[in-house]
Amino acid sequence: MEKQDFAVERSDGADRITVAVRGDVDLGTVDALSQALDQATRGGGQVVIDMTDVTFLDSTGVRVLVEAYRSAQRSGGALYVRGARHWVARVLEVTGVARLLTMPAAEVGEATQESDRG
Repeated sequence: MEKQDFAVERSDGADRITVAVRGDVDLGTVDALSQALDQATRGGGQVVIDMTDVTFLDSTGVRVLVEAYRSAQRSGGALYVRGARHWVARVLEVTGVARLLTMPAAEVGEATQESDRG
């Protein structure tokens, strides 16, 4: 598998903000993710982190996800992760973070439809 360059892209939808992350989330890239999530969670709405293209996630990335979750909760919003695969999904499961950040089943279809549109 080729290593992807790290990138964070934000898309503002009608009822949620989607933050798509690509590449390795580690000590060298976590600050960019932290800033993007901090800005996304400020408004108190729903934030969905699309981790479909994340190839690696270390403890610094897990920490940032938990901090963003807490920030969203304090702002009256919600933060979810979707698309985590392979080792990234396993890291989230083992650390217990997947349980916090799993999108409710009723909203999964809506988020998928919205991302397909745009």
